[in-house]
Amino acid sequence: MSSSLILTEDEALELLAFLVTAARTQLDEAAEYGPLRLLTAATRLAGFMAERATPATRALLQGPLGRLPDAALRSVDPAGYASQLDAICEAVARHLVRHFGLEADPA
Repeated sequence: MSSSLILTEDEALELLAFLVTAARTQLDEAAEYGPLRLLTAATRLAGFMAERATPATRALLQGPLGRLPDAALRSVDPAGYASQLDAICEAVARHLVRHFGLEADPA
């Protein structure tokens, strides 16, 4: 499998800066903001990747990752919020298995 560059240096630096400053900010914020910061980073990364990704990865970015749960849902329906995140994690895992050719041999 060939690999292609998916981020420019500027995009990578922007994401790096966001992650580092989010980690620092998290020291002074309530713990529930941590997942929201990570989802913000995931959304930014997906946005950077979309134009340069393979069609299969683009489908993941625009499909399951494009439907990240609204932060307000976390306080209104914590179980529903967790369920949506579980579904996104499952979709990412399935994509990675296919992308890296790790499917189990059906034999």
